[in-house]
Amino acid sequence: MTITEQAVPADSTASSAEQDLQQKAKDHLWMHFSRQSVLEEHGVPVIVRGEGHTIWDSKGKSYLDGLSGLFVVNAGHGRRRLAEVAAKQAEQLAFFPIWSYAHPSAIELADKLADLAPGDLNRVFFSTGGGEAVETAFKLAKYYWKLQGRPTKHKVISRAVAYHGTPQGALAITGIPAMKEMFEPVTPGGFRVPNTNYYRSAELGFVSSTQEGPEREREFGLWAANRIEEMILFEGPETVAAVFLEPVQNSGGCFPPPAGYFQRVREICDKYDVLLVSDEVICAFGRIGNWFACDTYGYLPDMITCAKAMTSGYSPSAPRS
Repeated sequence: MTITEQAVPADSTASSAEQDLQQKAKDHLWMHFSRQSVLEEHGVPVIVRGEGHTIWDSKGKSYLDGLSGLFVVNAGHGRRRLAEVAAKQAEQLAFFPIWSYAHPSAIELADKLADLAPGDLNRVFFSTGGGEAVETAFKLAKYYWKLQGRPTKHKVISRAVAYHGTPQGALAITGIPAMKEMFEPVTPGGFRVPNTNYYRSAELGFVSSTQEGPEREREFGLWAANRIEEMILFEGPETVAAVFLEPVQNSGGCFPPPAGYFQRVREICDKYDVLLVSDEVICAFGRIGNWFACDTYGYLPDMITCAKAMTSGYSPSAPRS
């Protein structure tokens, strides 16, 4: 986020309220992915209001919310119509579990998502966040193969440096060791292949031909995809349940897929009876230009995980389709 203006100094009452908030945060709040020592020593910006792409902290400073609330608030902050719809729903029925019962909102949203989803994907399972969506997709993949009479297919493949969440199962898929070391041993079964960072690929074994431009990109895409086949063969196709990939891998530098990459991955997954999971927790609902980014890049996954922008942060919800 970037500070865009400095407001006038707060009055003594506002200053006192700010000090009170800072003390309460210091005493009781554990921040996400943050060094608590920084909070202890320097305090933390407290965001109190948002409008469109701008947010304000408790001292009156405005910021450009360049990450849209961590890739969430695609519709913008302060959307009164969304708040009014949420309030109306809460007055009628705030919450009810989809556990032997259903309610109109869940049914209508599932129907809408099934209509938007590509190919024959037409079943929706709701949870509360992206990490839980990935966790559940991992479990569904393993259980699917059990139902097929192939219970040894339980391993998952993902890319190095990729982030897929922090629940114990999702951590097995996340490819960032530093995010896992505090919680090890994590759920077993996760294996990593090189990501689509072209500039680091030479260190990992890719040697470009003399071709330039699109042909070189396609050559690299096939090389990167073939590392997935290599890992499936190394571990044994009879043990691999699924491959988890983001359409654009966010962590490590926002890597878009090279031309032909996902088409080759689809071929590999079909060849060895491995499920392809498109992790679109960040990429879905317009961030790449389509409702689902797998449509943008021309491949049909077996499952899609999504969250974040689906509700623009105005309520928690995350489905697997």
